Amino acid sequence: MIGLTNYITECDWEDVFIAWYIAVDDAYRRLFPPGKRLRRRGPEPDFSDSEVITIGLICDTYFHGHEELTMSFIRQHYLHLFPRLLEDSRFNRRRRELALVIEAVRRLLRDQEMDPKDRLRIGDSAPVFVCTYMRGWQCTTVFGPEYCGIVKSKRAKLFGFRLHLTTTIKQIVDEWLLAPAAHHDVKILPFVLKDCEDLQVILDKAYNDEEQELRLWREQDILLLPLRRKNMRAQWEPDVKAILKRVRRRVETALSVLAQVWNIEWPRARSLSGIIARIATRILAHTISFIVAPQLLPAETSN
Repeated sequence: MIGLTNYITECDWEDVFIAWYIAVDDAYRRLFPPGKRLRRRGPEPDFSDSEVITIGLICDTYFHGHEELTMSFIRQHYLHLFPRLLEDSRFNRRRRELALVIEAVRRLLRDQEMDPKDRLRIGDSAPVFVCTYMRGWQCTTVFGPEYCGIVKSKRAKLFGFRLHLTTTIKQIVDEWLLAPAAHHDVKILPFVLKDCEDLQVILDKAYNDEEQELRLWREQDILLLPLRRKNMRAQWEPDVKAILKRVRRRVETALSVLAQVWNIEWPRARSLSGIIARIATRILAHTISFIVAPQLLPAETSN
C-alpha cells in the first residue's frame, strides 16, 4: 500500500470525486442494468444511488464520518457536481439503506482487481469501538456482555465489535465480517470463510484450532496456516515460520491503512445500520483506491 492513498491529498479533490463517481456508477450499472431495478415501486430518485455512495466516500475519507460537515462542505464548494443534493437527514437514511449495495459495488471492484488464480489469503481482526468502555452501559446502539472485549495490542478494553477480514497478498480486502467483541477470532473465522473454497489462509497465533483446521480442509478445501504458539507440540520449520510472519505483515498493513486513513476503528454512528454502512463505505474506499490511484498518480508513486 506504499503511496496508494497519496492521491487523497495530492490530487485535486474534484478529480478524486469524479474518479470515485465513475468507478462506483460503472459498478452500479453492472449490478442494475436497464430492465433490472433496485426499487420495485415508484420512479428512480433524482439524486442517484451512485451519488449517495460517492458522498459517503467523501464523508468517510475527508471528514471521518461527520455527515453534517460533509454536506455543508459540498454545498459551499462542489454543488456544481451534485446539483440535486439531498437534505442531511435524507442522505443519512438513503446511505444506511444502501449498505448492501455498497458492499455489492465493492465486491465487483474487488473482483476486477483480484487475480482469479490467486488462492492465498491473509486473515486478521481489528477492534471497532461503538463508544468508550466506561460508557458502554449507557449505549443504546448495542447492548449486552457479548459486546465487551479486550484489545491486547492496545492494552485497552473494548465495547463494540471486531472487524474480521481476509486480504490478498496485494492487500485487497476479500471477505469481511463484523462480530460482537466478546467472540474469539477462531470462532468467527468459519463465518468469514463461509462462501470460500480452495484457499490457503495465513493467520496469527489466535487462530490455532486443530479440529477447525481439519474441518475446513475436508469440507471446503481450505488450508489454514496459523503461526504456532510456543507451547504447542507441532511447530513450523524456521524458514516456513519466517515466511509466514513476513507475509502476514501484509494484512497488518492493510488494517493500519484502514485505521489511519479511514479511521475504521471509530465509525462514530448512532445506529447499528449506520455502523454497518460506514464500515462498508470505508472498505469500499480502500478497495477503490487500487483503481483510482494509478489513474490519478504518476506510475512511480502508485506502485
